[in-house]
Amino acid sequence: MTASTETIIAVAKRRRARRGRDVVLAPVKAVRGLLLLIIPLVVWQLVGDPESFSFPPPSSWWDALVVLYEDGSLMRALAVTATTFTIGLLLALLLGVLAGIVIGSVPIVDRALSPLIDFIRSMPPPAIVPAIGLIVGSGLGSSIVIVVIAVMWPILLNTVVGVRSIPQVRRDTARTLALSPDARLLKVTIPSLAPYVMSGLRIAVSMTLIVTLFTDILGSGQGLGRLLQEMQHFFRADAVWGLLVFIGALGYLINLAFDLIQRIVFRRWPETLRPDA
Repeated sequence: MTASTETIIAVAKRRRARRGRDVVLAPVKAVRGLLLLIIPLVVWQLVGDPESFSFPPPSSWWDALVVLYEDGSLMRALAVTATTFTIGLLLALLLGVLAGIVIGSVPIVDRALSPLIDFIRSMPPPAIVPAIGLIVGSGLGSSIVIVVIAVMWPILLNTVVGVRSIPQVRRDTARTLALSPDARLLKVTIPSLAPYVMSGLRIAVSMTLIVTLFTDILGSGQGLGRLLQEMQHFFRADAVWGLLVFIGALGYLINLAFDLIQRIVFRRWPETLRPDA
């Protein structure tokens, strides 16, 4: 074995070890970053006025959340938000990938749909809530439709870029092996698109929770956003602050989990094939 070969092998081993450590240490680094949030809360608790109408101490937030949990309203709202988030994100992923493959593969479709896509994705989600409400009605179905329309675009656009970035040698190999369209899709297109789809999905995950809460606040859903709005109308400041922390923690855990999944998935692809390389 030559010295250059040994060097290449050693570098590859160090990279794999470093990526493995990154996956393991990611939760530790994330918790360490929470210290900047925990320290102000501790100070607030020490100097806060329990009689304050707008800024009750954090200990009262917990008591308010316990009350909401015991009467069932917190878990009902969480179930609705989780359902809207999960179904909306999965549908956005499915539609975004399928549409992205078609648009990226067929130039005439790209030219025909580009103006419509640019128009729809430019509309802010709150603006489409009344129109969706007229078509679908209020409730869970309306919230899911709004989420899908709002968050599918990062996935779709990344998929289009991924389709156009598939190396020509892979296409030629599939053609030489006389692969059927279905086999070409499963063995060439989808594996090549995975890093691009994951990058688009990373953006969509953050957007999905925000849009889900928007639909509740604007009157289309019955999730955590609606519960937060109700507590604000009842001037329950302790419950409002508690729900804000609860929603923030939920979003943080979702992003932390997806970041870990993304790191694991990206370990299967060379750095030169990643969309951010």
